[in-house]
Amino acid sequence: MTFLAKISLRTLAATFALGAMPLSFAQISDAELDSIFDRLNGDDFAARYAARMDLQDEVSAATAPGKEAQQAIVEQQLLERLQSEPLLTTKLWILRQIESIGSEAAIPQLRQLVDSGDGELAKGARMAMDRIVPPPQPEPPPYEGLSASELADLARNAPNRSIRYRAFMQLSKQDAKAAAAVMLDAEASAAEFIRIAMNSSSSLLRREALAQLDSPKVSHQIAVLGALSEKLPQSVEKSLLRLLESENETLELQTIEALGRAGTARSLQALLSRIEARSRDLRDAAADALAAIPDSKIDRSLRKMLKRGAVEERVLALKALSLRASPGVNRLVNAYAADSDLDNPLREEAISNMELVGDVDSFPILVDIVLNEAQSGLRRDAQKTLKRMSLRLADPDAAWAAFEQGFAASEGDVDTQLALLLVSDAAPNAEAIAFLKSLWNAEDPRFRKTLLRVLPAWRNWDGGFALLELAAASDESQGLQDQCFAGIGKLILGSDATYPMDVKFELAAAALDQAKNPRQRQSVITGFRYSTWRERVHVTYNEVDPELKEAVLEYAKD
Repeated sequence: MTFLAKISLRTLAATFALGAMPLSFAQISDAELDSIFDRLNGDDFAARYAARMDLQDEVSAATAPGKEAQQAIVEQQLLERLQSEPLLTTKLWILRQIESIGSEAAIPQLRQLVDSGDGELAKGARMAMDRIVPPPQPEPPPYEGLSASELADLARNAPNRSIRYRAFMQLSKQDAKAAAAVMLDAEASAAEFIRIAMNSSSSLLRREALAQLDSPKVSHQIAVLGALSEKLPQSVEKSLLRLLESENETLELQTIEALGRAGTARSLQALLSRIEARSRDLRDAAADALAAIPDSKIDRSLRKMLKRGAVEERVLALKALSLRASPGVNRLVNAYAADSDLDNPLREEAISNMELVGDVDSFPILVDIVLNEAQSGLRRDAQKTLKRMSLRLADPDAAWAAFEQGFAASEGDVDTQLALLLVSDAAPNAEAIAFLKSLWNAEDPRFRKTLLRVLPAWRNWDGGFALLELAAASDESQGLQDQCFAGIGKLILGSDATYPMDVKFELAAAALDQAKNPRQRQSVITGFRYSTWRERVHVTYNEVDPELKEAVLEYAKD
């Protein structure tokens, strides 16, 4: 097929009319455009994002320096798609591309969109038109030549916001005292003036703006907080603590964030009372601020509270020390979690905080709690923390060393081993897989049932290949083979970008080769039912099992 056959009649007509048909042709191919717009109109967010980037790259490449003659062709292709594409989001992205390469030839079609009555589309078209043919801008007044009184009058009374802003900006450089007076008198532009003043080179103006923290107007206080620099004088801490009494949550959140940069030990109680607030935003902001304050007095105060306070206060102190990652806190939480004489709330908090500050020494402590504390109610806390902490530490060998000792210590106690087995995916190494296979071969139905829960959640593909081996070694009549294949499908479905893509398709192909009935094959195939653009690209450009390729591409259409 010649390149002329690939160009639509409209594109050809437009190109010949412009006299722009080049000797070397570089338009975006229709096949590539079809692929991009199919993905842009799909339901997969990742695929839509990738398609946006692909379109942007194709437009940039086709109109790169040295290819200026191609711009009219690509522009016409985009205009055709703009007219035919049904989705608003797709049209808006096309308009973004037209902004960068469009010419006056696009103006008539863009003007039709401006007059279409669709607010979002009209706004996008207007932005594209203004980029292609910038509207004339009124000449700004010569601010530098105006006196302070003239600038002050403009800053107070000019009907245009931009003029007020620029006048005050110049006034702040020219006469800080006059600017401070305008800032305090301003109504509509007060917040903007405060932000300018906070970044002024004049200490007088900055001081006057900072004083607005004690203003009765919340908008002024928020403006000051939003303009605070990274390093703040500790002198503002008292004002910030007073602001925490506000019922405005936006102001409270910004104040807490500022305390993280200007706070000292005086802010401790205010932040402690908020790390367990009902609002998640407040909890997170207070935790971040508490972690950021470098005052070592806070750590000393928390350690005193941990030793002498009531149980509730000690729990809060331990939580705060963990949030701050205070020196030695990992040893502290390990000791508290292991101490069976402590109150359960303290031990629960210590176990929970291991997720943040636990180390490899925490693994045997948590395993011991799983083994021995079914009655205390801490077993489930330890199980949950084992899984989460192991993700952060990413040391499966250290985790398995603790698990191995735990399985050896609980030999013969099936219920206890099942409790440990349930979270064994926290130690996903080869030795763990070998041990799990030996449990399967013991033919205890309780172990097998739990293994069929654990292996589909394994953190690497070893779990899938283990299920494949277990299926091969199992009696088909018991339905175990089908369950193993269902587990492989679940593992494929739940995998993310950390699982190597090529091994995913290697496992799936091996499972299809071993499958003995349609149910088993379908379990593997449906593992791809939420395939992303990564799977689609992989099957398009790599040699994979034809059935898998067909399934991935078919699911992509849904």
